[in-house]
Amino acid sequence: MKKSHHLVVLLTLLCILSVAAQLPVMAARGIGVQKIEDLQHNSGALGNYKALIIGIDVYSDADIPNLKTAAHDAKTIAELLADQYGFQTTLLLNKKASKANIYNAMRDLAANTKEDDSVLIYYAGHGDLDRQYNDGWWIPSDARGGKPLSYLDNTQVQKAMRAMKARHVLLVSDSCYSGTLFGRARSVPPVIDERYYLNLYNEKSRWGMTSGNKEPVEDSGTGNHSIFAYQLIKALEQNQNNYLSTQDLYTRIAPIVANNSEQTPLCRPIRNTGDQGGEFVFIRVAGGNPGDIISDAGKDYAPEKETGTLKVTSTPSGAALKIDGKPAGTTPVQYGNMELGSVTVLVDKDGFLKDTRSARIKAGRRTVVHFDLEREKSSGWLSVDTTPPSAKIRVLNINPPYERGMELEAGRYHVEVSAPGYITEKRWVELAVGDDIAVQFSLQTKRVAAKPVSYKETTSGGNIIDSTTGMEFVAIPGGCFQMGSPSSEKNRVSDEGPVHKVCVDGFSMAKHEVTVGQWRKFINATAYKTEAEKDVKKKGCYALKDNKGGWQDGYYWDNPGFSQKNSQPVACVSHNDVGKFISWLNRNSSRNYRLSTEAEWEYAARAGTSTLRFWGDDEGEACRYANIADKAHRWAPAFPCDDGYRFSSPVGNYRPNNFGLYDMLGNVWEWTEDWYGGDYYSKSPRKNPKGPGSGSYRVYRGGGWNGYPSGVRAASRSWSRPWERYANMGFRLASSSGQ
Repeated sequence: MKKSHHLVVLLTLLCILSVAAQLPVMAARGIGVQKIEDLQHNSGALGNYKALIIGIDVYSDADIPNLKTAAHDAKTIAELLADQYGFQTTLLLNKKASKANIYNAMRDLAANTKEDDSVLIYYAGHGDLDRQYNDGWWIPSDARGGKPLSYLDNTQVQKAMRAMKARHVLLVSDSCYSGTLFGRARSVPPVIDERYYLNLYNEKSRWGMTSGNKEPVEDSGTGNHSIFAYQLIKALEQNQNNYLSTQDLYTRIAPIVANNSEQTPLCRPIRNTGDQGGEFVFIRVAGGNPGDIISDAGKDYAPEKETGTLKVTSTPSGAALKIDGKPAGTTPVQYGNMELGSVTVLVDKDGFLKDTRSARIKAGRRTVVHFDLEREKSSGWLSVDTTPPSAKIRVLNINPPYERGMELEAGRYHVEVSAPGYITEKRWVELAVGDDIAVQFSLQTKRVAAKPVSYKETTSGGNIIDSTTGMEFVAIPGGCFQMGSPSSEKNRVSDEGPVHKVCVDGFSMAKHEVTVGQWRKFINATAYKTEAEKDVKKKGCYALKDNKGGWQDGYYWDNPGFSQKNSQPVACVSHNDVGKFISWLNRNSSRNYRLSTEAEWEYAARAGTSTLRFWGDDEGEACRYANIADKAHRWAPAFPCDDGYRFSSPVGNYRPNNFGLYDMLGNVWEWTEDWYGGDYYSKSPRKNPKGPGSGSYRVYRGGGWNGYPSGVRAASRSWSRPWERYANMGFRLASSSGQ
């Protein structure tokens, strides 16, 4: 039994680490859930999500020290799983968590779960190490100190997991010495999308997550939670995605725990329990259909209390709150011990419209109400489109400099547009309350001496050609568009929303993705050595056998068989590698090249369209415009057409979009400059958004040669760590107007 200062805290969740994203979905095998649309609680295709939650602070034996946070952690987890993830939850706290009750509850799960059910078992309490058998024990509330026969052996937990008919069973052990349960870990696929979760769900799994390995863990932390529990609850509560990758949870939480304690969380399949390669997938409740909690389960499953909790939040925060007409503070705020039934919630903030909603308080449950406040309309928004796009714009009767999409009070504004070599034009513009207008100026040219072109670049048909690499850049006019995807869009995921208006200044974008030949000029000039050269075979970025036994050499730029592939897009370059390339190019150019922002990329990819793809919504047309996972694809056809390529194709091989850009969808994914933020769209500025100020992942866009329809859309987003490289990932460059 561990000493009192080594108290147990941590609770964790599984990490989702298997099944390459390029494998066929389970639907092709005729089993399990066959459509991604059915992977939700109200589809009727899923089984029940059940949880047995155990938390022990108080022990009957005075020789066993009591804990401080285990019961509170367990109760919070139970509420969260029921409210946001639809679990039917049985809660055993303190004296109810006796050895007999825990044992009987697990046997009940083994007897009553069905083949399509998913089960989570969570334990927070004391643990001990059986040094004779190198195994672990849970210490139930009625255990006797130093009497192993009164403990619950880990093998009993394994037996229960093995006996359950459920598709998925996940064990979360917030206990010392729990690391004896695990088998071997599995690897992570390069791309995680909705199809990945479908594959995980359809394969049977028996996984576990523990707060430590074979060492004591701490019983202290933040907000009456352990270090790990606080971070875990925060991540679960703030998650807005439809499906929860516990690999992402693990990578967010485990480093924080390791940096602030002496314990090492683990996340792997459980030994000898029948794991078959799948993983537990958390699915958020949609449409207000939460699960239930059986509090302190026993023979009489009565609710713990007849009051509930109400939490009210708003964006922006600081709104005055009234509940049933009575002042109740400012958001965010939470009230407990509220009487059951319906209440009316009103929020009011200066400069925003009032908003009112009804909420129902349920016994022993927390009801969360969030308001996205809408600004009062006393003004409008003005944008000016010009020909040429680089023209200077001034609003003569106001002091602030012009910005595209600028917010102005209703009234008349005197707009001036000028550019070297053009006749200046002035015009009065009327702006009414709520107007969102774009005024078009087309300047007339005047006869002036031609300006000599920089020796570092030439022009072709109005496009700029960089003389160092031969890259051709297309001028993209500034404009506004609706960024993201609506909830009704096919294959859409939640971090693509909300749809929001974005305005970008004019800029230039490369007509093609950067090619192997252009990249090789950089390598030859600098002798740059990427880390990929050391581990390229390990990371799968070298040659790969096709289904005819030959070697495909269209991946990595330094492949010995790649010498004649200069027109292919360069692949297997990390975001860090791309930064080195750009620095080299800017030292040898009169322009300042860069990666595009995520907003610029989507604006350029859409090219004035609002459909799923710049050619429309028809997937059968894809092979005329993009190199994607079609009938020629090596693993599984996804688009009902044939583009003739199993892997990458030479750049410019398909039809361009309305801006004259090629391969904006398909061929290789393209790095952007932005850090990834899952909720960034909800707080993005309207004018030239540049993504979060920092992060762990960089965004890439557009899908690749193995791209499924879910990833080959204008709004689709994905992300990786800046040092990662994949065989379907490359880039293209951009530069600001006037450079």
